[in-house]
Amino acid sequence: MNLKLSAVFLGLTLVAACQSTSKAPDWYLNPVVMNSGSLVAVGEAASLDKAKQKAMSALNQQLWTEVKSKGQSRNIANDINGQEHYQQLNDFSVNTKTSAVVLNGVVFSKAQQVGGTFYVEAKVDKAKIKTQLLADIESYNQQAQFELDSLAKVDPLVWWLRNADVSSLEQSMASRLSMLAALSSLENTPKNLIPQLKVKVAQVHSGIKVAIAAKPNDQLMKKSVTVHFTESNIQVVDGSSSRFTHKLILDTDWRKNYISDMYISTVQVNLILKNQSGNVLASSEIIANANSVTSYERANEGASRRFSAKLEEQDFWKALGL
Repeated sequence: MNLKLSAVFLGLTLVAACQSTSKAPDWYLNPVVMNSGSLVAVGEAASLDKAKQKAMSALNQQLWTEVKSKGQSRNIANDINGQEHYQQLNDFSVNTKTSAVVLNGVVFSKAQQVGGTFYVEAKVDKAKIKTQLLADIESYNQQAQFELDSLAKVDPLVWWLRNADVSSLEQSMASRLSMLAALSSLENTPKNLIPQLKVKVAQVHSGIKVAIAAKPNDQLMKKSVTVHFTESNIQVVDGSSSRFTHKLILDTDWRKNYISDMYISTVQVNLILKNQSGNVLASSEIIANANSVTSYERANEGASRRFSAKLEEQDFWKALGL
């Protein structure tokens, strides 16, 4: 026990000795971060580059701290089965992992090496951050406006595929607006076209109706294609009785061989996607095969399942040629 205590005491003595000879700078130990015109942060590491990276990361964290401090929390009471429950809403709730901003105009105002450790201080003007945020917001609005304007010139299905995931753009816009509101009081809130784009994407999506044309022997493949459309919440309709906006044709060529007591079936499927006017939007080819020791029927089923697997492997939309 005495040996263990001696070892612990010796270790603490060494740490204290190192600290006394390699003391961090006062400006690092007591950083001035409360600055109305700038964001200030410090960082330390075994190399100058890593110390700068840590200071940059701390600047981003400082920015998000300001956002959160300016955010408003609201408690809403709900009566559920006679019991009162509270729900807290944070007005500037943004995913910091996906919405971090790469700050421009950062100045490393101080740098010092003490022993084997580098210490740096990073500073960036809030006015520069505001200019950067406004430029990002304008860029996102331009993207949204471009897509809204291009809808009249692009097929609805192709346009929807291009804009199906608006969430990343929506998060980026929300984060910039939140930061801007936290950093400065604006007389006029910048416009935000992302909600308008999101509404239009939903409208276009709801209007897409696909009819699938397949031969009686190709119903298994038709079923697998239908599943992929329905997974994307796209309506699949009967082309003979309902109106449709697009038509997918499964043009198949079956080949059969009997070799060494094996029934072998090979199917060449030409996938042809047309719009309402009959113009071809995309086309592709998938070849699938399978074998059976019992019958061609079993081999055909295996080839159809292999076709379905290839749709999955290639990504459905790419497999269609889009």
